[in-house]
Amino acid sequence: MRNLVGIALIATSAALVGTAALSQTGDHAVERDLKIMDQWLAGKQPGPPVSCIPQRQIRSTYYVGGKTILYKISNNLVYRNDPPGGCPGLNSNLALETRTPTGMLCSGEIAQVKDYSQGYSPGACALGEFVPYRTVK
Repeated sequence: MRNLVGIALIATSAALVGTAALSQTGDHAVERDLKIMDQWLAGKQPGPPVSCIPQRQIRSTYYVGGKTILYKISNNLVYRNDPPGGCPGLNSNLALETRTPTGMLCSGEIAQVKDYSQGYSPGACALGEFVPYRTVK
């Protein structure tokens, strides 16, 4: 019998972005993304990268300029992923779809960029290593 592969959708954090993202483009969107990344990583120090993170622990996700993906685990822990070559087409209005049979999100996995409102996929990327950012005590 064939094993079924679960599909996980990693949606953007609407609470942080709201509807403002829909009307912003270009430099304003990049500035907004960088500001939110600074907020998510404020007071945290990077640690050694890891290959995988448990997908069920991800509380929210934010995409920064098609180059960086932030995964919030808790207020004290955020993982930063910088896919090699970026993630073409990814922005805060879209989602990433991954197929993870183990429940772990791992470097090297292919993530498909999805626009569910329009019904198409503008690109895909391979995930890089996950750098943990932890609150400094």
